[in-house]
Amino acid sequence: MLVADAHAGRRMQLLRHNSRHQVIVASSLAQVYPVAEETTPCVMVLSVDFLREPEFEGVVRLARLIGATLLLYSAVGEPIVDSPLRRGLPCVPLHPNDSLSDLLARLADTRSHLTPASGDIGLPDLILIGASTGGVKAIETVLSSFPADCPPTVVVQHIRDGFVPGFVQRLHNRYGPRVVSAADGETLSRGTVYIAADANRHLTVAGHGTLRCRLVEAPPRNGHRPAVDPLFESAVQRGAGVAAALLTGMGNDGAAGLGALRRAGALTIAQDRESSIVWGMPRAAAEAGAALRILTLDRIGPALLDGHAAPATGTVTGATR
Repeated sequence: MLVADAHAGRRMQLLRHNSRHQVIVASSLAQVYPVAEETTPCVMVLSVDFLREPEFEGVVRLARLIGATLLLYSAVGEPIVDSPLRRGLPCVPLHPNDSLSDLLARLADTRSHLTPASGDIGLPDLILIGASTGGVKAIETVLSSFPADCPPTVVVQHIRDGFVPGFVQRLHNRYGPRVVSAADGETLSRGTVYIAADANRHLTVAGHGTLRCRLVEAPPRNGHRPAVDPLFESAVQRGAGVAAALLTGMGNDGAAGLGALRRAGALTIAQDRESSIVWGMPRAAAEAGAALRILTLDRIGPALLDGHAAPATGTVTGATR
């Protein structure tokens, strides 16, 4: 196997803890050519950054000539390079601390493959999700439509303390994006879903440029901590760059924050009555005019990724009264 990346740190990261694969390393396409011709590797794993170089087309031809499988990866948080040469080549995200085995496992799972950069047009900068009763399954349904390189997504689910780690691990294992428990000060990165996990603090987002998770010590809101309203309200300044959904749940948590987001120009969605286990929180949002769209659960994930909000005076669509 040949691994090529101009970034020395990433090369070291991929080779760390590697005992299963015989690996030859290259730091440039100029090195790839002679090494590949001499060793004829079965697999060539290259950083997507090499797509910018005119010699990449020759590497594609060389891989075909020697019968090697060509695979690409893109570091999470870095701009995703697109090129006609990328079409037909599997490409996956490289997360911090990933080993070569992690990368190969992700390449084998088509759900983890990155979407072409040309498909990124219209994606929101940030996705927010709030849920309560019935929300665990609802969140799974929403995330099942997310690609591995989805916009940073922050989730508050009312759940008993102690159950969050298992919930996070299940989501991480089943779906394309990386799923983690939100940590205070953690930078929000594309391809990652952050789950509120601290029962003593509210999860919010903060930052004028780079967004970070911020855990805030404050009394419960609407009977909950963490609550949905603090999360939604913290993202109001991001306006039209936000897409937010309020899913099934008892009470009215999240309705006020969803309304504030809608007034700021965000895309706001509430789950409809028929697909909700408990139509409480989304109903409160619908009746308050906070939801720009009221959708069945299966349509919410694709709608969040579409990220297009109508003007604040637009008509609520798909409403169930």
